[in-house]
Amino acid sequence: MCLSKEVGGLGVKRIREFNNALLGKWCWRLLVEKESLWYRVLSARYGEEGGRLLDGGRSASAWWRVIVALCTEAWFGTHVIRAVGNGKNIYFWSNVWASGVSFKERFSRLFELSVDKWVLVI
Repeated sequence: MCLSKEVGGLGVKRIREFNNALLGKWCWRLLVEKESLWYRVLSARYGEEGGRLLDGGRSASAWWRVIVALCTEAWFGTHVIRAVGNGKNIYFWSNVWASGVSFKERFSRLFELSVDKWVLVI
């Protein structure tokens, strides 16, 4: 059922993985978009301490409890890092983003095909 239609499946997404990916996106947004309306709303509702939103305890919504659980799980903290390079000149290909290896090393063929090898992430 979960195989794509091109290979004979029904194209049904793996709901659990898809949901975790969407919730993971919220975790990421809460890390990097601290001036956004959503962050300010959640901060006003649940509070903030040390730059992190509080979990809200039993009075938190079911959605927020799931987000907090996902953000505090070991995989998120070990696989998601927001510091890249020196914070001023962040190079897409040469700075280390994940797993301790730059994209230039990990995807060397793609790097060779790229037009702008020193593209900056702003």
